[in-house]
Amino acid sequence: MHDIPQQNQLFPVNPEVARHALVNAEQYRAMYERSQRDPDGFWAEQAKRLEWIKFPTRIKNTSFTGNVDIKWYEDGTLNASASCLDKHLSTRGDQVAIIWEGDDPNDSKSVTYRELHDQVCRLANVLKSMGVKKGDRVAIYLPMVIEAAVAMLACARIGAIHSIVFGGFSPDSLANRVQDCRAEVLITADEGRRGGRKVALKTNADEALKECPAVKHVIVANVTGGKVPMQEGRDQYYDELLAKASPDCKPEEMNAEDPLFILYTSGSTGKPKGALHTTAGYLVWAAFTHELVFDYHPGDIYWCTADVGWVTGHTYIVYGPLANGATTLMFEGVPSYPDSSRFWQVVDKH
Repeated sequence: MHDIPQQNQLFPVNPEVARHALVNAEQYRAMYERSQRDPDGFWAEQAKRLEWIKFPTRIKNTSFTGNVDIKWYEDGTLNASASCLDKHLSTRGDQVAIIWEGDDPNDSKSVTYRELHDQVCRLANVLKSMGVKKGDRVAIYLPMVIEAAVAMLACARIGAIHSIVFGGFSPDSLANRVQDCRAEVLITADEGRRGGRKVALKTNADEALKECPAVKHVIVANVTGGKVPMQEGRDQYYDELLAKASPDCKPEEMNAEDPLFILYTSGSTGKPKGALHTTAGYLVWAAFTHELVFDYHPGDIYWCTADVGWVTGHTYIVYGPLANGATTLMFEGVPSYPDSSRFWQVVDKH
């Protein structure tokens, strides 16, 4: 590294970009100072980003002595799915919500907010028909496809707690997480695609579920069309279930502090730990940071290159952008396939 010539790593900001930025240094300082001077007032204002059933009167309740306790908006009620979908139907129902860019550069598709709402409601009703109710856990083991966002929002709509397992994890890793969160439903796919290769998700899931007898239902999205074994009485295809389900599903009223999802750590430093995120505080922060940190303006096409299997993907592919009514891009592939220019090809394409 010492042989590499030192280069100037400071790059001037395009004046036009700076002129239209939502926050400059002075505005940031003013915003920060207000958040310190009047935290309840500041975060009550930010809470207006969401669609509330009952707007909170208690904004922040924290204790850092003894058992640490942090609660946000604890007397408010809402539904995360409604804040990401229903809120936008009257004003931007026909706007594209998610652009999906496949591993193959020739594959792409999109869904509008109205179409996404329809799919979410249908899957929510499918889950309800399987006995899933508020507080139950649903494990999701999917590639980077629109169905992953649908599954997350469908769980949120009925008050179920989703737990996504990264599609690159092994059967053992999947089994450990399914067991720990006590899921009785798994949503997976026949196969995934990554870097020109197929990932045997259903085969991995079948192996994992040998150790998870509590799982009663497996929903299989048909992503590649690969032929996979289907266990009678347990496994059903996603498309067939949605086709028969009602597109009407009233969102469950959730307390602001009700759990939204459990996401496990990688396990690189020991047993994976399930990090539980509650509904309102997380969603306000996701919407707030998506807009201001990424300088999102209405009409922008926004792309977070993370995987939805990690918290960055949860927050900045799904919940933050959709809460703000943005068009978010979901990328199935890798930056090096078919070649190292792929990211810029995606940018140019969309």
